[in-house]
Amino acid sequence: MKIKDVIECLKNEGTWVRWNRCTRDRVLFGDDDQEVKKIGVCWVATNKVIEQALKKGINFIISHENIFYTTGTHLETKLVESIEHKKDLLSKGNICVYRCHDVWDSIPEYGVSDVWAKKLGFDFRDRVINSYYQSANIPKQTVSELATHVANVLKEDGEEGVYVFGNVNKEVSHLAIGTGAGTDIFEMLEFNPDVVIVADDGITNYKDAQYAIDNDLPMIVVNHAGCEIGGLKNMVNYFNDKLPDLDVEYLEEGFHISYFGSLK
Repeated sequence: MKIKDVIECLKNEGTWVRWNRCTRDRVLFGDDDQEVKKIGVCWVATNKVIEQALKKGINFIISHENIFYTTGTHLETKLVESIEHKKDLLSKGNICVYRCHDVWDSIPEYGVSDVWAKKLGFDFRDRVINSYYQSANIPKQTVSELATHVANVLKEDGEEGVYVFGNVNKEVSHLAIGTGAGTDIFEMLEFNPDVVIVADDGITNYKDAQYAIDNDLPMIVVNHAGCEIGGLKNMVNYFNDKLPDLDVEYLEEGFHISYFGSLK
């Protein structure tokens, strides 16, 4: 099987993606017309991921996020230098990189949104397939208790804590969540939540945090990678179920997030 055939399989899953218009899901580097040897999946293909791929003979990396930092040509010189180094690493192994974002955020059961909800362990209502947002009635608890639960959930995927805006002693029972950068609290307000979980890349302090504080809406903040990596690990299970003859493994990116509190 060629790399482009695997890509086509993933694209066929994304019935909600506007393939003829605008999508993030594209080949970012390399030749997709080569035979698949081994596949590595990851949240983002850091140099650490690529070095693992070189050692393991992996010639196809599926990365959820953009491996070249940002788009456009108005870039810091140091970013350009880092991009060129990354391309050199990829060239050494004739590695093709495909970004699977719009499909993997929303694919039912296997993808980022549903895996994040499942890991949290609450009974979320059915999600609209092309939406990042879900809500659930949860056992009444303080924000502090909920935040501790979320931190414990995140630990196995490299994040050692969370931080909170608002009253941590407030009792809450109706949770709304998004996923990754898709954590617009104004979308979540449609669910009438009394607490929300957002990601750092999905909010701003001057708008979202300020609104949450002004309107007594406790906001638990997690790292973008922390809430999505579980969904990328689960891509291995997807391939085991759909294309079991392929050799697929998860490659660790190095996103270990530690938190330090002030001494009391």
